[in-house]
Amino acid sequence: MKTSEMHSMALASKFEDYPKGSTIVRQGEPGDAFYMIETGEVDVYIKEKGNSPLVTLKSGDFFGEKALLSSAVRTATCVAATNVKCMLLMREDFVSMLGNMADLIARSYKDHAIDDSTRSDDSG
Repeated sequence: MKTSEMHSMALASKFEDYPKGSTIVRQGEPGDAFYMIETGEVDVYIKEKGNSPLVTLKSGDFFGEKALLSSAVRTATCVAATNVKCMLLMREDFVSMLGNMADLIARSYKDHAIDDSTRSDDSG
């Protein structure tokens, strides 16, 4: 990702606070945002796996990344285990700034392939 694209993404992101016990995303609902945890802890539940959290995410962790790929339904429920502050990037903003995620990934692989071939040429 280009520096200018990362800067645009940061500018489009917003912060949200979630009090302890609040549901941030619910399994089965459409995904429309990617969440990066700034502070706090988030418990992740999957209905089919029982009533205990499968994992607890902490500051620096993220969830909802599949929402950047498509508007498919959420595969887990995420609940604030403590007071939580997240940085959110809405799918709509991501797509309008950077285009489709699949296109971004393809471009990234293409850029890396060019870098690799240049390095190979330099070493010969």
